[in-house]
Amino acid sequence: MSGEAGIEPITSEEELPPNATTANNEDTSNNNNISGGGGDNGKSLVIPITTSTNGNNFNNDGNNKDSGGLFIEIFPEEISSVRPTTLTKVLREEQAPLTTWCDASLLYMKAKREKEGCDLINAAADSEDVMSGSNNQDRLRVLSSAGIAALAQANKQTEGGGGSSGGGDAFDNDMDEAGETSKSTEANEKEVEELRAMADARFVKADNINQVNPMTWIGRGMLNLANNKYDQARFYFENLTLGQYGEILPALIGMAAVKYLEKDFKGAQDLYGRAMTKFPVQSGAAARVGFGMASYRLGQTDRAKAAFRRAHEIDSENVDALVGIAVLEMASLDEVLDAREYRAKAENVIKMISMANLVDHTNAMVQNHLANHYFWKWTPVPGMAKAERGSDVVEGNMASSLEPGDIIRIGREFETLVVADEDDMADDNSFKIKDSWKFESTTGQKIWKKDYDRVVSLAKGAYNSTNIPEVQAESLYMLARVYHARGDMEQANKFYEKACKHAPELSPARFGLAQTLIWDEAYDEAAAHLRLLLGTCSNATDALAALGLLEVRGGKDRREAFVYLKKAIDLDPFNADLVLIEALALQQHESDYPQALDRYRKALRLLEAQSKPVPADVLTNMGVLCHETKQYNEALEMYGKALNVVDADAGADATEEEKEVLVKHKDNSLFWDYAKTAVTVKVSGDDERKLIVSSDADIDSLVVKVGDDISLEGGTEAAVTEISKGGDGSIHILIDGDAELSSGESSLSVKQGNRKLHNLSSISIAFNLARAHESAGRVVPAVELHKAIVKLHPSYVNSYLRLACIARDCGSLKECAEWLKSAVAVAPGNPEVLTLVGNLHLSLCDWAPAQKVFDQLLAQKNQQVEAYSMLSMGNIYFNNLNTVGKYSKHLQYAADFYRRILQKDNANAYAANGLGTVLAEKGKLLEAKEVFNRVREVSGDTIADALLNLGHIYLAQKKHPEALQMYLSYMARTQSSGAQITSKSQEDDEAEVLQYIAFAHFDWARQTELFNDVKAAPADERYKKCIEYLEMAMKKSKRENILLRFNWCMAKLQAANCVLQKVNRNIRRTAQEVKDALTGLEESLPIIQTMIQWKQEKRKVPIQSSMLTDFVSQCKHNIDSAKGHLNEELRKEQDAQALRDIQRMDAEASKKSNEMKASLDKEKEAQEEEEREKRAMDKMKRVANLTEGWKTADTAAKKEKSTSKKKKGDAPPGGVDDEGGIFDTDVAAADTSALFDDSDDDDDDDDAGDAAKKTETEASTQGEQATQKDLFGDSSDEEELEAENPKKRSADDDEADTEQAAKKAKVDGEEQD
Repeated sequence: MSGEAGIEPITSEEELPPNATTANNEDTSNNNNISGGGGDNGKSLVIPITTSTNGNNFNNDGNNKDSGGLFIEIFPEEISSVRPTTLTKVLREEQAPLTTWCDASLLYMKAKREKEGCDLINAAADSEDVMSGSNNQDRLRVLSSAGIAALAQANKQTEGGGGSSGGGDAFDNDMDEAGETSKSTEANEKEVEELRAMADARFVKADNINQVNPMTWIGRGMLNLANNKYDQARFYFENLTLGQYGEILPALIGMAAVKYLEKDFKGAQDLYGRAMTKFPVQSGAAARVGFGMASYRLGQTDRAKAAFRRAHEIDSENVDALVGIAVLEMASLDEVLDAREYRAKAENVIKMISMANLVDHTNAMVQNHLANHYFWKWTPVPGMAKAERGSDVVEGNMASSLEPGDIIRIGREFETLVVADEDDMADDNSFKIKDSWKFESTTGQKIWKKDYDRVVSLAKGAYNSTNIPEVQAESLYMLARVYHARGDMEQANKFYEKACKHAPELSPARFGLAQTLIWDEAYDEAAAHLRLLLGTCSNATDALAALGLLEVRGGKDRREAFVYLKKAIDLDPFNADLVLIEALALQQHESDYPQALDRYRKALRLLEAQSKPVPADVLTNMGVLCHETKQYNEALEMYGKALNVVDADAGADATEEEKEVLVKHKDNSLFWDYAKTAVTVKVSGDDERKLIVSSDADIDSLVVKVGDDISLEGGTEAAVTEISKGGDGSIHILIDGDAELSSGESSLSVKQGNRKLHNLSSISIAFNLARAHESAGRVVPAVELHKAIVKLHPSYVNSYLRLACIARDCGSLKECAEWLKSAVAVAPGNPEVLTLVGNLHLSLCDWAPAQKVFDQLLAQKNQQVEAYSMLSMGNIYFNNLNTVGKYSKHLQYAADFYRRILQKDNANAYAANGLGTVLAEKGKLLEAKEVFNRVREVSGDTIADALLNLGHIYLAQKKHPEALQMYLSYMARTQSSGAQITSKSQEDDEAEVLQYIAFAHFDWARQTELFNDVKAAPADERYKKCIEYLEMAMKKSKRENILLRFNWCMAKLQAANCVLQKVNRNIRRTAQEVKDALTGLEESLPIIQTMIQWKQEKRKVPIQSSMLTDFVSQCKHNIDSAKGHLNEELRKEQDAQALRDIQRMDAEASKKSNEMKASLDKEKEAQEEEEREKRAMDKMKRVANLTEGWKTADTAAKKEKSTSKKKKGDAPPGGVDDEGGIFDTDVAAADTSALFDDSDDDDDDDDAGDAAKKTETEASTQGEQATQKDLFGDSSDEEELEAENPKKRSADDDEADTEQAAKKAKVDGEEQD
């Protein structure tokens, strides 16, 4: 249905009919002459001829004064055949009034020729001649009509997309890989914008004439509505037009459209209702369609259907009304129980959609509905077909009309796919089908096919016919479904993904995308899309079930997975398919087998209650689960039911060949039956094992043969051992047991085989049944059934293998070898056969033959047995550690095999356990303990290939140190093991890994260079590492590797460029670095030039010529640049050397100066020491002088005392008068101050006089103190004496002091310097 809620962009005449402003047809003064000269849809266009009357027949209002003048009349049905250019010319020549121009444009619009109508009215609006001389009202009408006409054309472009109905370039361009918008779509969008801009310009001009014009307001409201500016549209429709002019029809419809788009469906319904009530005729079909759309959104289906029907009655060509009726009728088909009524209504729905397509073959919505119809419809194919039972070739003259990929139906039930005849078994009158015909051979069968070509054509047409993403998404979804049905999953995935991009909420497309991703085994991505789907449609049971199954398969969160499954079942509890999916999810883990079996039983009950057939696969799965849970009797029952379903599908009786009895054991009764014969027998009286044929029969024609198993009515079952004729002519049958009859005679039944073992679909079920016999201990029926299988189907290897295993378990190794030999003869390269042969050798400890077998299996690289083969090889090496001289080698081989298993299947607990044993054998007990503890988690972090893969991942994440660590660890591991990890040689492996390491350094350097400043300094060293590893790889590689050599040259180029860029990045560099970069460039250039020459010689060079040419040009440029940089660096280094020489000389001069200063300081110190020693000597001399002076003074004092006594006493000369006079102490003390004075006696001052005598005692005391101080104090004699006796210094002492002060000043000045 239309997304515009029934609003059709129409011209001013339809927007403002004659009675638009009032309920009647009278003109009022306040309507501003809104109504024009046009009338209802049946009114013709009248153009007065004014050229002969000089145009005087019309007044300013455009009314004809002379009604009898000539005129041109164009009827509505004729307007489609009139070219707008011709009509424009006539209107110009006849100087038609503006109202006539509007009427002519209106006719084109009603004829659905919006472009012609728009061009015509624009011609009038753009012509000054036409617009001049008219009143403002007419000019307003023309400008408003031109703007509305432009909007009408723009909306038509938006709805129709400007494309055609058939495929075309627009569709193909939009389906490209990049998903870019097609050029035609861009051009169409540009045209729409231009039309809307034109409309806005017209409205601006109209506002310049009169700003209070309701027609302009309505046009502006339509423009804002088209631009999704609902508030502004509401302002023009409701506030201005309806508020000032009352209920005008176009304003009512416009406001209803605003409310509808704002999802106010009730308000929209009310406004549409008011419009229809107020203007029952002028509102037309568009208002009814809008009312129906609003009613549908409100859930009022009946009112919506009635509105659409009324719109169809008003306008039988209204596409929206037709589609609305068809969709609602289609939705009500589920309520119809009568088959005839259902078919009648369905045909009526298709007729309405087809009619809508005829009316508007560019309507994308209609085309999508038709595409959906033809997707499900079976189209009959002319002719009759002949099919034979079991054949996949069908004969019929319709073969030429069928192509590979067509889905066909033969008869009423058999659906299959036409496939290509690769074996040339079909001719021009026959074709090959995917599934063999399973019914009886028949002729005259009718064939139907799905007309997917028409679906594709309609979907492409719909895609090109619209620009609405949601509608385009439906078209893409239709295309995806076609490819999905045809089995082209890649194309289906492409279109599903495109549909989801156009309309993310289109749930069916997203579910289809998830299905194709599951087919592509992209389970994580599929689960992500299913989660998105559930985000928009949380009750999608199929999506819930699929997501639950995927979660179980992934093993990430089983609890969450079963939450999804439970929710799906709760939403649809009677859907047996959902219960089966839950059972399938549960059977993925052995611990859930009982619960899975219960779910299967529930599904079985649901199917039986709904009278639906139970598929054989379901019954087989139940049998297997019963088998695994040791419910053997129920397993046999399920297998029996599955065999009956398969046999019923075959639908044919057993042939004579198929009646052959191949199994006879009673436990295999599913494969034989007792067939009643016409023979009657009785028991012989003398021997209960002898039966006498009582009926008339000839021994030659007797249906019973020796060895047949027979059954009698008494319950006797026995085997015929002999048939003979008695003496009385009766036939005697001897059996291997006693016969017991319920009566005297009994009919005889013979055991005959049925066709169950002959049906290919039953073989796997029969094999499972035999396996159940084995597990239950019923070896005889198991062996019998296996032998019957290999007899009827010699290529069925599994039974050979089971027979070999049974023989081995019974101890018959010779018979086991015979069965294995037969299996090898039937399937020489069968991995399962070789596996069992290898196991047989292992059981016999034949290590060398076992190793040879498993080596052969590994060479096949079969994913199903590869892990087991590697595990067996690891076990072989681990069990041969005691081989002399090979302990380390075998241990390492075993570890490598276990690691390789974990690399491919990190859930393989056996391999993890084996790896733990190897680690323990090496003495790495802590690591072994960790592995054993993590057996359930299964970690493969230590495998070599895992390290390599981790390196790739880290490199992709730009974690270069971690990547390099992984690569180097891989190198160390492979080199130490000496084993080849891949099919290549060890050297090739190492060369390849060295390239990975080199590229890691290269990419790291490139990433570092992105800083483009000082932080880019490490890039140079990383480029060097890259070149180093590339050179190592070239040495390891046995043959010339052009690509490797090119990478080396490229690394040289980038390294040189990095060196040259150091200047701009403020990074120091040397001339040697630049020289090395230049050398690398000069070495690389001839190599690349040689490659270019090889290219020209048509030699194989796996590098594009453009890359080589670009390299040469860039290399030459860098060489020239490097030479300049080298000269600059050499100049800089010379300048730096000169500066270093100057600095060296300055340093030497400074060193000499320091040495001289040190020498002067040393000399000064020596002088000071000498001075100190001299002063010390002087002091010693003074002490000696003092001592001598004291002695002299004492002697002199004694003499003076003695003289004094002689003068006083009476004693004669030579006598002593007083003995005490000798010791008289009253003698004046001698003046000892001179002892402490450095001057001579001659320098004494003569004027001292009595003052000197008065101070003799004091001077003597001070002299003693000064002497003590001079002897024991810190100050020098000169300073103390100067302080004590400044007047007694001698001239010599003054000179000495002056000299000493001068020396001291000189020393102090040198120290300061």
